[in-house]
Amino acid sequence: MNARTPHKRERLDVAPAALLALLPAIGRVMINSERLGATHERIGTVEQVRIEDGWLVCEGKEHNSRIELAAIATVIVDRTSVMREKSYPRIELRGADGESIANVTGFEGLDPFDAVLGEFPQGVELAFSERSGNGLGERKELDADDAGLEPFAAAERSGGRVRIEFSRPSFWQAWEGDMPAVKPVMGYVNVMQRDFHLHLKGGSVGGWRREDGTDQLRFVALAADGAETGLTVTGVPASFG
Repeated sequence: MNARTPHKRERLDVAPAALLALLPAIGRVMINSERLGATHERIGTVEQVRIEDGWLVCEGKEHNSRIELAAIATVIVDRTSVMREKSYPRIELRGADGESIANVTGFEGLDPFDAVLGEFPQGVELAFSERSGNGLGERKELDADDAGLEPFAAAERSGGRVRIEFSRPSFWQAWEGDMPAVKPVMGYVNVMQRDFHLHLKGGSVGGWRREDGTDQLRFVALAADGAETGLTVTGVPASFG
């Protein structure tokens, strides 16, 4: 273990695969990514990490995600997030363009997180800005007829089992289970279980393309311009009524 004085925010010179292989030792973590108004989060303990065709695969009862290793240009560690006196340290995985690919947030505090980070050299300290407020004032109530609600509301009414997938360049993640209650709060469509959260910004979905398979029905989220957003909802036809 390397002696270190952890910075609030730092850039690590580390092979992403070597760092991410140790995720099971951190305990409960949230792996999340976002794109075009959708934020897809899996929460729990990563039980296994393996590499398949250049992608790092995180698996377990509470995780199912893939991250393209070659796309990760920068690894940043951020320890500035504190809620109710508990720290939620974060690993940020960024591409060559500086954009976020995915984040891994520790839910067990700093001790197990820094024990894993201690296996690697001290990072380069980065400047950070103190957060002010929570941004709630910028949000509005979700319209009752928001297009983003459609497949989730249908599955909730039918008590169906669904698979909610999210993909963006260099990242993929999925959750599958019985459709929980849809919570339209603070301008978002929220689908939440203990091991999964989806936050879909109101107005970000212009419609859904329905794809009928042999025994599966798939809804593909489309932006206002008709482009796919990367969010899909799948289940047997009976799951949607």
